[in-house]
Amino acid sequence: MRRLVSFMLMLTLIMSFVACAKSEKPKGNEKTDVSETEENPFEEFFEISWLTQLNEDYQEGRWDELELEELFNVDLKVLPMCSYTDYEGMAALVASGDMPDFSFMPAAPRQPQDLYNEGIIRSVPLQAIKDFLPGMYELLEKMPIGFKYNLVEGKTDEYLGITHINYQFAQWFNDTTSINLDWLEAIGYSVDLSQFKQVKIPTAGYERFNDNLYFGEGNFSFEEMQDIMKKFTEDDPDRNGIDDTFGMMYLPETANSVMTQEGLFGFVITANYLYKDPVTGDVVPYYAYTPYRDYLAWVSDSLQKGYMRRLPGQDTWVNEYFQISKTNKVGIIQSHANGYLQLTSFFSSWPPQNIWLETDEDATFIMGPMFKGPEGKAVNMTYGIDTFGSGAARVEMFGAQVSDAKMERVLRMLQYMIYTSEEIFTRYQYGLEGIHFKWSGEPYKSTKIITPQEDLPPEYRGNVKVFTCWLMQWPTAQLEIDNAINNGYWSCDAYMYYYGLNEKMACNPEKYIADVYMGRELYNRYVEINNEVGPQITTVVNNFKNRALNGEIANFNSEWVQYIDQLYAAGLRKLVDEIFNRPDYEKYNPGDKFKFMAPLY
Repeated sequence: MRRLVSFMLMLTLIMSFVACAKSEKPKGNEKTDVSETEENPFEEFFEISWLTQLNEDYQEGRWDELELEELFNVDLKVLPMCSYTDYEGMAALVASGDMPDFSFMPAAPRQPQDLYNEGIIRSVPLQAIKDFLPGMYELLEKMPIGFKYNLVEGKTDEYLGITHINYQFAQWFNDTTSINLDWLEAIGYSVDLSQFKQVKIPTAGYERFNDNLYFGEGNFSFEEMQDIMKKFTEDDPDRNGIDDTFGMMYLPETANSVMTQEGLFGFVITANYLYKDPVTGDVVPYYAYTPYRDYLAWVSDSLQKGYMRRLPGQDTWVNEYFQISKTNKVGIIQSHANGYLQLTSFFSSWPPQNIWLETDEDATFIMGPMFKGPEGKAVNMTYGIDTFGSGAARVEMFGAQVSDAKMERVLRMLQYMIYTSEEIFTRYQYGLEGIHFKWSGEPYKSTKIITPQEDLPPEYRGNVKVFTCWLMQWPTAQLEIDNAINNGYWSCDAYMYYYGLNEKMACNPEKYIADVYMGRELYNRYVEINNEVGPQITTVVNNFKNRALNGEIANFNSEWVQYIDQLYAAGLRKLVDEIFNRPDYEKYNPGDKFKFMAPLY
């Protein structure tokens, strides 16, 4: 196998060298002495210290280490530390001045820019990425916002390290909506299940639930949603003769509530999303966005009528949500997008699967984007706004002692492991087929069945992402689709990808609060103003929301006007005028993040 990998690498290198030589030939009949050959880029030997997360049990001389050492003429010294959770260890490592040559250090004592300012890490020139990590450079060209992530302060062509690229987080949603189908039919709503996808449960031993869940679009109007909530509360939908059911829980707004609650009104409740208000024309956070008024009015009305109920507030909202949902007394449920496919994991506590496992294994549900909002639309929030990220948790760094030549060698290694082929990437990202995992169906067109660590031979245990870490999480859309169509595993992701709903339903703000879009100087000014006025604004926001949830607002339209005046007086006016409305504050653009469905090999 090592010979095969070596041959593939050398073939790739030869082809790239030939392409470079050909590109240097002049056009027409001009003569040239340009050589068709290139000297061995791996002739010089390097010892490279390497640190990534979850490696405290790393065993020297592992299979992947030996392969890479032979291929690239290096000696890899992997530090047996966990750079993800060992904050004290990372602080001591940085303080010692013995920074690893190459590291991913989420638990670093300071952020990359500070480490750079202190001379602990070095920068990565854009030209080096273009020359020696061309796969990443081509992706940056397709999504130009990536060129702005993790720039050295004051520079336009030097980076604090190599930015992670995570398509999955930037493409998929965390939550979706479930409806008790048995209740729905009991109150007179019919559903054409031929328009839904029956979900096959992949967890071994739980095949009995293959008839319990159907994924699809409900396409219920907002008026129908309100009628369903009313009848779920008043019409005894479980037919037990007891008044013990209700329409839905009200959850604190998080990534778990969007599709069932605030997303119906066209926004998400997160601090970094900004919207252009239809009334004032200002760019504002959600709490000053007019649809937020309508959302709170709906929640308040539903709570007062009993169609929606709040959590008791005696425990964490998550624990109370788990406990109440599993009783099977709630008709419309905020659900995790894909947790129902993992019935032996943490997600077994989430609904509706907790109902099957603990209350009623015959209960049937439909799941998906079920409802439209008052304007006939609905949005959801992608887990991450961009495929790129900033800071210690999303960038791999080079120690200040690393020479240009050593950096080049590492970049060439990353190019090989990540961008050469899907087979090679899978090898270094997930391990060896037949040992670390097996395919559930056709290779590269089905999901991987991961071998538990305890079932692995000792020499193959441990973190398999030692050398690629999280640098690249390719899109899994096509794999999810293939696995659903061929094997029946209709995950939320598969359905949304297949019908183009991720791009259609993603909430794209007018602007996004981040130095990438604002520029470092404006971002620093934002932080300064926000620290100054934030507490006063928060007081106004919380007071208005609490009054709404407690049913203390009689006329939302008139009180909203007063509320907006209070917000602007508390400091929102300063944020809007000096930061949010500025024309040089770049608008958000999702670019092509939804266009890529599979690895680009």
